[in-house]
Amino acid sequence: MSVLPLASLSDEQLAALAALHCAVMPTLLADLGFPVVRRYYQNALRDTTTIGFVARSSDKQNLLGWAFGSPHPNELAARLRESPVWFAAQMARVAFTRPRILRELMRSALAPVAENHLEADEIELTYIGIAPEARGQGIGSALLRQFLAAAHREGYARVTLSVETDNPTAIRMYQKAGFDIARTFHEGRFERHRMSVFLRTREEAR
Repeated sequence: MSVLPLASLSDEQLAALAALHCAVMPTLLADLGFPVVRRYYQNALRDTTTIGFVARSSDKQNLLGWAFGSPHPNELAARLRESPVWFAAQMARVAFTRPRILRELMRSALAPVAENHLEADEIELTYIGIAPEARGQGIGSALLRQFLAAAHREGYARVTLSVETDNPTAIRMYQKAGFDIARTFHEGRFERHRMSVFLRTREEAR
């Protein structure tokens, strides 16, 4: 297994990442479908402020997991609307096949969750996921360490994330890495913990 930057992925590998995201990540983004998830990561690679890593099998054939984050995740998601015709076509597809998801998206856009606010010296670990066949091998912890180290190098004082309260395995991994639960909140159909870890004092970050 090797860990490499997200930016090193080919177009084919990026499509494989989008497919893995759709398969294992129970979020509104995944609910919108593969084309939207792929465009999200394509946009992410053009944003120099994002941090991302993937774990790849030793034979380089399979993506085993990934970790990705941004200091402005809401803006990154909003960039999906920069191509209005394409975005309208995707929303029409969702409205026809999964109307409940479109209603949830509209509620989320109209009433963004205040708990997701980030300070200027803070970055969010937005997504971390592992392929089912690769779980229990320490890959998630390895990706988390890489992400935290990169965030520290970039000068961030804190890394923050949201995790479903019914995911004790992930919560234990984050707590082992030093994350603490700051608060618990509801976002759509999910109950989540907001967790943070300080990488340095804010005086040091300045």
